[in-house]
Amino acid sequence: MSRALGPASRREIGMLAALAVVPLLPFLSAAVSIDAPVFIAVARQIAASPADPFGFDMIWDPTSPWVAEFNRNPPLLSYYLAPWIGWFGERETVLHAALLPFPLIAALSFYGIARRLAGDGFAPTALLVATPAFLVLSTTVMLDVPVVAGMLFTVYAFLRAVEAEASRSARIRWEFAAGFAAAATGLTKYVGFSMAPLLAAGAVLLMPRWKLSMLRMLSVPVVAWGLWGAYTAQIYGNIHFLESAGMVREKNLLPVYFWNQVATTLVYQGAALVFPILMWLRALLFTRKGTEIAVIGVLLGAAVASLVLPDGKPPRRISIGTEEGVLAAVGFAGTVLLWALCLRPKRLLASALDRWLALWLGGFVFFTMFLNWHVNAADALLAAPPLLLMVFRSPDLRPSRRFAFLSVASMLPLSIALAWADVHQAGFYRSVAARIAAEIGDSPGQRWFVGNWGLQYYLEREGFRALVPIQYERRFGESALSIGDWVASARNTSQLDVKSNLRRYRMGVRGFWRHESWLPLRTTNPDAGAGFYSHHAGHVPFAWSRAPVEEMGLGQVIGKNRSFTEPLR
Repeated sequence: MSRALGPASRREIGMLAALAVVPLLPFLSAAVSIDAPVFIAVARQIAASPADPFGFDMIWDPTSPWVAEFNRNPPLLSYYLAPWIGWFGERETVLHAALLPFPLIAALSFYGIARRLAGDGFAPTALLVATPAFLVLSTTVMLDVPVVAGMLFTVYAFLRAVEAEASRSARIRWEFAAGFAAAATGLTKYVGFSMAPLLAAGAVLLMPRWKLSMLRMLSVPVVAWGLWGAYTAQIYGNIHFLESAGMVREKNLLPVYFWNQVATTLVYQGAALVFPILMWLRALLFTRKGTEIAVIGVLLGAAVASLVLPDGKPPRRISIGTEEGVLAAVGFAGTVLLWALCLRPKRLLASALDRWLALWLGGFVFFTMFLNWHVNAADALLAAPPLLLMVFRSPDLRPSRRFAFLSVASMLPLSIALAWADVHQAGFYRSVAARIAAEIGDSPGQRWFVGNWGLQYYLEREGFRALVPIQYERRFGESALSIGDWVASARNTSQLDVKSNLRRYRMGVRGFWRHESWLPLRTTNPDAGAGFYSHHAGHVPFAWSRAPVEEMGLGQVIGKNRSFTEPLR
């Protein structure tokens, strides 16, 4: 494992830092989107009551209005955001600027890892930060890139402990650094708990005196997570991370669901990372290594796109289109090729380090396929670091610097375009909320909305309240609308079923907005078959489509529906 940083390495670090951060600067003013309103609301609560981060209600999804129950994530990122919000306010630029260190930490940590394990830190790291999964998620105020940064720094500290075997004091310092990083990672997002078994396996496989090393590394996260669990049990009545694991119990294992999730995992890993597709093209067109697997993979991918994805559950809004089918097929083929070549028995038996990397990759693949309730680009990002390390460690797989440069040059424009498409959709929710408020003006009538994500965040700023679904009425009271009340709703953002509420009333249309875009790319749009944040919305993480970005309506109650019959409670 190499240690010293020469002038060339310092130049590489500077270029990677720029590659990780500079493309994000145009997006600093991007609107709040997806699940960010929940983390911001928790940060707001922390500012008011630091010891009670989940002690409030929020209408968000069908699970529960109680944040401690529906929010299946720990609060460390919100604790980090709370002082930023307290000092500088809740402006979008402040929120995004606060998160800029995390892609930088991820890039520099992975550079240190790849230098030690693959002999080349620059090319693997450049490929990682140029992927759509990394760049698009770095433009959000969410947990995905912070948790990857924590994971990579944990692994980096662990490797520093391994190479410091001759110096006991240095080894112990890095072991505790790995333990503290693992603890913080698990309290950022519960998938970070995976750092404990990864460190344990690494200690057994790579450290001569592994028992004491394992004890030092695992004592910090185990104590930290145990204290957090005990604290949440005391103030919320349950161990929060165990309740969050309930999504595994809720998972539907019927074959039509199971095989769809298995196939989609491979599709998303190839399509959201893109470099597996480029390596598939390389194997198919320019090298002999893996050509047969590349051909078999795309044939299997075509079968998956035509037979498995269309019949998958839950049902998508539209059938898979030709462009999305091609992306699914080549994404599947790219993942199959890399898995087949990286996970060969000969490769896995080459060294203890190769076995450890296989455990790292396999753990996250298992999580996505069998434990998580949906597949998304963030899952693919978790698997990217070990996959890149395995590729670059293999002499017969390692791409040249020229190929890596061309890959980054081709991926980066696509990733930036996808980030633009993603923030453009979020920006529409921000602007349309202001337009709806202006449309209503000073007119009488209460303001209600149906929807969530950024739309909810911005409509609540304009004085709108969420319509309460039937299962929440005992807690919040019935959402009794009156003649003259206003109701705003969007086509693609509602997680709550409020049809029974609305069937009680006759509505008049007072406004309608359809948002188009000249860029034919969509990230989260069921009408386009794009599901960057959940495969429940689409067959692939992004789609070439000119479907409207969003449709927004404004209605006004003009009377009651006398034919409505109250549902049984």
